[in-house]
Amino acid sequence: MKAWLMIILALGIAGCGAVATEGAKLQQENTAKEASVKRIVLSQTADVPGHSKYTQLGSVEGVCGRAPAYDDDNSSASPGFKHAAYNKYGDKVDAIIDVDSWFVISNQASAPQGPGNAEGHFQCKGIAVHFE
Repeated sequence: MKAWLMIILALGIAGCGAVATEGAKLQQENTAKEASVKRIVLSQTADVPGHSKYTQLGSVEGVCGRAPAYDDDNSSASPGFKHAAYNKYGDKVDAIIDVDSWFVISNQASAPQGPGNAEGHFQCKGIAVHFE
């Protein structure tokens, strides 16, 4: 009986080690992804200062919290849109050019709202590029 208990205990400890290793691996992947996403530059034109040559990867569209003109680290605009580019093209994305946005009124809007008070979100689109 003691032998079975020791075997079960040993298997439990080994299993916990595998879970911890997998958790650490996921944390590293998330950290790398967030670093790649954070460095993506947004431009409302085809020009990216300091990068005249680039390769177009393709179009990208995503939800953004506010218009891309407010791109800063405190904005909730960029992460969703930038994550959409990363999810589609990986860490090759250096910038998104020709960014355009529009306001989408939510289907959940409860009552008519005055200008600037409608419930909804900004949707953004652009072209993901890789610097040469």
